[in-house]
Amino acid sequence: AGKLEPGGKYYYTVNTTTLIAFAVGPKYKPGNGFKIIGGHTDSPNLKVRPRSQRSAAGCIQLGVDCYGGGLWHTWFDRDLGLSGRVLVREKDGKVVQKLVLINRPIARVSTLCIHLQTAEERRQFTVKKEDHLMPILGTQTLLENAVRNQLNTGSSQLDAADSAWRKEQEPLLLKMIASELGIDVME
Repeated sequence: AGKLEPGGKYYYTVNTTTLIAFAVGPKYKPGNGFKIIGGHTDSPNLKVRPRSQRSAAGCIQLGVDCYGGGLWHTWFDRDLGLSGRVLVREKDGKVVQKLVLINRPIARVSTLCIHLQTAEERRQFTVKKEDHLMPILGTQTLLENAVRNQLNTGSSQLDAADSAWRKEQEPLLLKMIASELGIDVME
């Protein structure tokens, strides 16, 4: 932390999620007062829930919450990737933040094919965020067996709290994030 100078430009971050930047006017003198102008961007997204595991009708879904004022009907039938901040426990026990970007299709919010709906059904459809916007990761029969073997190895090393948390998470999601970060899924 240094001294603020007239004409200086400064920035700082809070919790690696907020950037605050400001400039001190070249004619500033202590006691003259100051003005603050603020703004932010709102990027509607589907935030992965702390307990992400969900399934319905033979499909593995991802538990999400809608964030922001999205035009949610435009999210249907689009390929979705994943990005954000994850907390990782390193081998020494220290918890660190890492950013992940899976920039390929891994999920989809599906709708019923248009030819299987009547015109009346299409007109009356309203998005129920809690029910309709849970992305599908895949079908249970294809994905469960592939992930189960990898996650079961080494599970005796987990402490009880970590094990309880892990049971509430979608194993496929954990595997994809770990792979993208180049870490072991158990970290």
